[in-house]
Amino acid sequence: MDEGEPNRGGDGPGSGEDAEDSLVAAVHAALADETYERFDDRVAEQAAQVAADCEAGRLDNADYAVGLELEAYAVDPQARLHDVPEGAPEAGGFAPELGRHNLEVNTPPDVLSPAGLDRQAERLDTAVTDAREAIAEAGAAAGVDGRVRPVLDSMWTVAPPEGTSAYLSAGEARDGVWLAENMATDARYHALDADTLRRMDNGIPIDLPGAEHHFPSILVESLATSVQPHLQLPAAADIGRYMRYATRILGPAVALTANSPFLPADLYPEAVDAEAVLSGPHELRVPVYEDSINPPGIEKVRVPDDVADAEAAVDAIVADETFAPFCTDPGHVPDDAPYRERFPEFAHKHGTFWRWVRPVFGGDTPVAAAGPADGNDDASVRLEFRPVPTQPTVRDCIAVQAMVAGALRGLDELDHPLLELPWAAARDSFYNAVADGPGADLAWITEDGDRTDNPDIALAELLSVARVGLSAAGFPEGEVDRWIGPLEARQVTAITPSVWKKHRVRAGMNHGESFHEAVEAMQWEYIELSEATDSFTEWL
Repeated sequence: MDEGEPNRGGDGPGSGEDAEDSLVAAVHAALADETYERFDDRVAEQAAQVAADCEAGRLDNADYAVGLELEAYAVDPQARLHDVPEGAPEAGGFAPELGRHNLEVNTPPDVLSPAGLDRQAERLDTAVTDAREAIAEAGAAAGVDGRVRPVLDSMWTVAPPEGTSAYLSAGEARDGVWLAENMATDARYHALDADTLRRMDNGIPIDLPGAEHHFPSILVESLATSVQPHLQLPAAADIGRYMRYATRILGPAVALTANSPFLPADLYPEAVDAEAVLSGPHELRVPVYEDSINPPGIEKVRVPDDVADAEAAVDAIVADETFAPFCTDPGHVPDDAPYRERFPEFAHKHGTFWRWVRPVFGGDTPVAAAGPADGNDDASVRLEFRPVPTQPTVRDCIAVQAMVAGALRGLDELDHPLLELPWAAARDSFYNAVADGPGADLAWITEDGDRTDNPDIALAELLSVARVGLSAAGFPEGEVDRWIGPLEARQVTAITPSVWKKHRVRAGMNHGESFHEAVEAMQWEYIELSEATDSFTEWL
């Protein structure tokens, strides 16, 4: 699911009534009191080993490395939301996600260098191309009249034929478990849905300018998609400092990348106050995700608290509220399993540690790096940066990856005083950016130590320190320009994808379209430009 799900794959129960019975039984088993107790005990034991391995340097590596997760959604030839056709994930080498319309592609980690980032771009482009071809072919084989394809966008706005409310609400209750019809058939998703729903007062809410709804499933969260850059650190001991830097760039990063100012058009009433929507948040993905998963009194999705070191980061995962636990038979985990698979309950708990920045313990290391620091070739510590919505093109997504990696390394290279920005100011800056995009008040401390909320200063310095970090990683000036330049164009013009979308809808209404018609026309143009251009800068 968006923002990092529990473990994927291998748990689909098949189809038919027997499969539904199996799914319901798995959900009941997951939510049993004894499962929580056994799961929490195992998490604590495994976390202690992970923390000890960090302390001993067993998760250290020889270099900085980068990776990427990119989420998208599928549409039909009329740009309406469409399920990913059966068989396409296997043929295209991508992963299914929470909703039947969702998909995710990934790049394996690579050393942070000009050649490494080039390989990231090539691999992401290939992955997106393969997904497009597989989805189109599977759609044709299923008899769809026209091309089904994925869209690089952060929130779909053209409803499926049955309508958005019907799509998100479809399902049935079976033995006390709600089975959402359009949710992927993975027991972990349905257990998470059941656990979240029983903690909610009245279903899953959407309460945003112009739209107020309640739905029977966390499938609401599948409205939104993201691009998640990763930065692997040479030393596990540095994760606390890098997380504090990452939290302080949340606001500026969202201000430069905002891309979801509209819900699906049919979620707005016919007599919608269009001006309230157009003046509303630039990044609806954030409140949609938080409201889908955060029951009253529990903040599962939020800005992370500051942590001092790797041990404190591990402890934060252990202390997080347990949702939908699954326990693994210890006998099914071989001694030579990859590092992360040796700690299945801890990995599962981490999968529901939904912070806008989070640490990741274990996982692949880049084959192109000089080699692991301590002979451990399948373990690392990395930072996962999660606030950025999916961007319009592959190049835009890699530009974000370069900016995040460059900024974090640059801030550390400069021993930048941004680390002194109070946590509360960084949190408020993030939500300001969600609301106001590139014009938001953005909390920042300049390299000279001056405190400011001026977005022009904050965004210019963010991009400047990203340049410093890439230069420190061996990028020549021309390569730095190649990746940071597209984001600098956004900063200079104050036009992000969300601003572009709002302008297009307002222009459509000025030419006589209704609000709903203008939103759908904007989406058509967005899809066409996304597929036809190299970068969002060509739209400006």
